Amino acid sequence: MSKTQLTLKICGYSSLVMGGIFFFNPYFYASLEGANFENIAWLRNLGAALISVNGIGALLAASDPIKEKKLYDVVLLASCLETIALSWSTYSWEFSATVHELIIIPLILAGLVSVLLLIFRPK
Repeated sequence: MSKTQLTLKICGYSSLVMGGIFFFNPYFYASLEGANFENIAWLRNLGAALISVNGIGALLAASDPIKEKKLYDVVLLASCLETIALSWSTYSWEFSATVHELIIIPLILAGLVSVLLLIFRPK
């Protein structure tokens, strides 16, 4: 397995886990991070994107990253934009969360995956 495929699988499986939690039970994650439930819809929508593009898309691209380069680039773009958005929201602290680690740790992990996707992008 190449580094590119490994990075895509890490992206894919971690996105399926987080996306699944956000999509199917956003109240669970909000309660863990100490957030209110006032506007939970954004979390469910993010879960749908994580499952479809970052999850399934990354796993499909992992089968043959060179043949699936366009799909790879869509996964890369989504990952980078989501990381930038999370960074911006964290910097401005646009969250009602009180457990900051549950925002900052996923941000660091998302940043790492985005950088690895950039580094190992097929030529």
